[in-house]
Amino acid sequence: MNSPKVNKTNSSNSPKVRNLSAIIAVMLAAVTLFQAGNLKSNDLSNKEVSTMEAELIADIDQFFADEDFILEEEIYMEMEEEAEEVNIFDADNNIFASGNPANDIELRKLVNQADYISSFGSEKYYRLSK
Repeated sequence: MNSPKVNKTNSSNSPKVRNLSAIIAVMLAAVTLFQAGNLKSNDLSNKEVSTMEAELIADIDQFFADEDFILEEEIYMEMEEEAEEVNIFDADNNIFASGNPANDIELRKLVNQADYISSFGSEKYYRLSK
């Protein structure tokens, strides 16, 4: 890097480069100021559009809030309709207990002790082993 050509050609001190850099900087500043002024004038003329957009967004949010509430109600209704009904048989295949384990603690304990046999629809069948 100590070659004589590198040391002789230092183009950053050239007046042409400095003048070109200054011109580019002034043009960039002018474009920036022009764009900033343009944005401010557009903001003032679009206040009515912004109000209309805000009302539209509020209406859409209200619609989705109502829709979500209806969807949640439907899910709860389906969960209530699909109440689990269990039938527990003893070792001799006689029905020992039946009902909804969500409502009966003793039936839930029996389900936990029993072996799963099968299910049909919302009914599940279990067998108690000896």
